[in-house]
Amino acid sequence: MPFRPLHSPIPATAGTAFALALLLLLFPPFLPAVAMGGACPADRLAGYTWLTEEYYPFNYEENGVMKGVAVDLLRLVWAELGTPEQPVESLPWARAYARLRHEPATVLFCMARTPERERAFRWAGPIASVRFVLIARKDRHIRLRSLDDLQGLSVGTLREDVLDTLLAGYKTRASIQPVARMRQNIDKLMTGRLDLVAYEEGSWRKITAREGLDPDGFETVYVLRETPVYFAFHPDTPPELVDAFQAALDKVKARPGYRKLLDAYLR
Repeated sequence: MPFRPLHSPIPATAGTAFALALLLLLFPPFLPAVAMGGACPADRLAGYTWLTEEYYPFNYEENGVMKGVAVDLLRLVWAELGTPEQPVESLPWARAYARLRHEPATVLFCMARTPERERAFRWAGPIASVRFVLIARKDRHIRLRSLDDLQGLSVGTLREDVLDTLLAGYKTRASIQPVARMRQNIDKLMTGRLDLVAYEEGSWRKITAREGLDPDGFETVYVLRETPVYFAFHPDTPPELVDAFQAALDKVKARPGYRKLLDAYLR
């Protein structure tokens, strides 16, 4: 005679509810991880792709190692979260931006948080506040009262970055010339093939000094925008994951080490 159980098995749904109730009673600290899919933010972020561009001194590669204000800050946030250090991939901005838009579980930094981009991504930050400007060689004596004065001038930008986008409406007045790397714009400016370069003001002084040029040989002729820059997450990133990253970032920035980090790279 086949064996018949004395009691009917607990239905799967009831069993699941019973297990969760028991877990809550016995191990309450572990329940948030279960609710978030079985992994804490530190573990989930370890599976993300981290992208940046060469934008000295915020993010740059030196002797095969990624460095800079944002990169070092990111490492501090990972440590705060308990996330193992992850690879950071440096790409030309246009390629990195395209990947962020189309590849889930991707983060790109540093990105200017503008009204045009606000709803396209999820945001954590700010990393720092920056000042985007038009820069000329002092010996050219270029003066601009408004962007209408760009008539007949040539301007170097980084392809599809915030300034390239901002100046797109002036292509009928000026020759807007996007490139993949800022070093190309520096070479073109120094050899007279560009009149102006659109870049972040403090970063320009740092990058020209790094290239062996005198930063005082250049001047800001027009301020385009002052804005904070952020870590931008793919829009499908769970909000609670971005919130956990933001909370860790806020803790790191509240400590004296954040100011020391800014001073070390930007002064």
